[in-house]
Amino acid sequence: MPDSNAPRTEALSLFEHRFGVSRDVLADLTFTERRDEIWACRSLPPGEITSDRPSGLRALRRQADVFKPTSTFLIALGDRITASRVDLDVEDLRLLLLGRRLPSPPDFSDGYVALCFRGDVVGCGTVRRGALAGLIPTGRRRELLGALAADPRN
Repeated sequence: MPDSNAPRTEALSLFEHRFGVSRDVLADLTFTERRDEIWACRSLPPGEITSDRPSGLRALRRQADVFKPTSTFLIALGDRITASRVDLDVEDLRLLLLGRRLPSPPDFSDGYVALCFRGDVVGCGTVRRGALAGLIPTGRRRELLGALAADPRN
């Protein structure tokens, strides 16, 4: 059971306004806040199943005074994200995965973005003061770097 409507309201607002995700896409999800994180799930587990973590996917983490979307949740939303998408070529993706910053695309305001490669969302990034940075977890960065190295098209 969600603690209140606040986590749902914050999540719906962020994903609708920043990422262009229709509220209909998220309508069936329950959002629960726990320890500065908002989790999203479609259904709650049976009462006899207990866990220290909420069920579902971690959707947002509190960063200072704002919520940051998780790479995992952005990947799950995929092509439902219609705004704040940054399409990357192989070299720009490789640089971001290695921790480098790039000039941000024109007309992007400061804030979180969905990093995309060949049409697929690969994780979360941020635009700040004209620079684009990747916010993809280290393990996922390693996986993506390995996939890029193994692909003969690169």
